Amino acid sequence: MASSRPERSGAPWRDMPERYGSWKTVYDRFRRWAEDGTLESILRHLQGELDAEGRIDWSQLGAHSTIVQAARAAAGGPNDSKKGTEPSGTKE
Repeated sequence: MASSRPERSGAPWRDMPERYGSWKTVYDRFRRWAEDGTLESILRHLQGELDAEGRIDWSQLGAHSTIVQAARAAAGGPNDSKKGTEPSGTKE
């Protein structure tokens, strides 16, 4: 399937290999299929087939509730150098 390209791989659509046709056509089809649920339907169908064949190792997939806290600066907020204060933990 030419339009199964990951949506956010970091590669420009214009860099799509020519064997898939016009990048614009592939992009338009991908966006249409993403919006109308076609891609989700394809994924569910393929997952169902693979699961029925025992070809999905569900123990390798999953989510958990671990929380990772980032510094304010990671989200573009002020960091200690921007505020003009000492970094936390070094004050006495």
